[in-house]
Amino acid sequence: MTSTTAATAVAIAPGDVASLEAEGIPQFPAERAALRRHLLDAIGRIRPILEADAEANDAAETLAWPSVVALYREGLLSLKVPRELGGPEVDPHLYLELCDELSYINPSAGWCAFINSTSAAFLGAFLPDAGARRVFPSGKMPIASGALIPRGQATPVDGGWRVSGQWPFASGSAHSSWLLAGFRIMRDGAPGPEHMVMGAPIADVQFVDNWQVMGLKGTGSRDFVLDDHFVPEEMAFDLITTDPRKGGPQFWLGRPGFVTPDHAAFALGVARRALDEIALQAGSYRRGYLTSTIAQRGALHHDLGKCDQRLRAARALCREALDEAWEFCLRGERPDLERQLRLRGACAYATDVACEIATTAFRYGGGSAIYNDRVLQRCMRDINAAAQHFMVNTSAYDNLGQFRLGLPDVNPMG
Repeated sequence: MTSTTAATAVAIAPGDVASLEAEGIPQFPAERAALRRHLLDAIGRIRPILEADAEANDAAETLAWPSVVALYREGLLSLKVPRELGGPEVDPHLYLELCDELSYINPSAGWCAFINSTSAAFLGAFLPDAGARRVFPSGKMPIASGALIPRGQATPVDGGWRVSGQWPFASGSAHSSWLLAGFRIMRDGAPGPEHMVMGAPIADVQFVDNWQVMGLKGTGSRDFVLDDHFVPEEMAFDLITTDPRKGGPQFWLGRPGFVTPDHAAFALGVARRALDEIALQAGSYRRGYLTSTIAQRGALHHDLGKCDQRLRAARALCREALDEAWEFCLRGERPDLERQLRLRGACAYATDVACEIATTAFRYGGGSAIYNDRVLQRCMRDINAAAQHFMVNTSAYDNLGQFRLGLPDVNPMG
């Protein structure tokens, strides 16, 4: 394992995460329409806090504590967690809507909400029962983060494995109590075929202070390190082959399907905010020596109309891909290869569209848009940073094209 930055022990939170988790689990309505209204109302209640913390997030390079507390207390850091563990276990379409709205209000908050929700859900749904009881003690809802990419190497030992590695991009880790991390099991000097995922207490982890970036600054997506860490068998599972032990149909979505609504919702929310922001400014903003506002420019009319339609098309494509995959999940099956490819492809397309919309809106915003406290520059920075994520890179299109050509051995995560 090599790193250009030394690993150092750092404070894991700007407040007392343990005390926050000890407050107890919020109660959620059982019926979907009531649950939707409950959670949308919750987002509305905390919107002023999320908006007020935007600059503080960037300055601290992690989500500000008031936002963490607000999100946690409303159950918005555990949206996917199975109901039998106290979570709301929202379905993919509702999840898409909720994370879209959070990302619209504050991209860093939206990003952390989906990372924390998905990480906790993975641990709750797939760990063996003994492990799940450790992560989800009675009456408490943990905050989890981590990285699925198998950057760790494990040596088998009695009762489990010894794991070492360094994992990048642990978004939301500064306010988490558990981290999940991917690893390979080494045999005869070579990694095995398993894609193992473990849960580790935050106290066992060292962090690398390396989150100095141009976008998504407020997500705290730093590296973390484990060195010869013992992982008991009940604290790990094979991401590829393990069937869900808890939860409903969405846990059959597999990968990339289970994380598709995360990245798609983020992109759709940021793009929608950028589009609304330039429309809001257009009636009062004048560029250069012009006496008329930019709202009177024909070019803006054309571009806003086209952006509006592209955004709606991207959202419809994501919903269609989820609908097709959902039919498999309802039967207790993982979606087939074509559906997995289309899920990831839709997610990548939504991100591409969002990047173009945010850039278009930013350009119309003129010189005033470049200041750090302006919404348009934050939208452009954050969506372009999000577009660097492997889940939404151009290989999603390559893989779908290979499938259309009938080529063998197509991997949706290749």
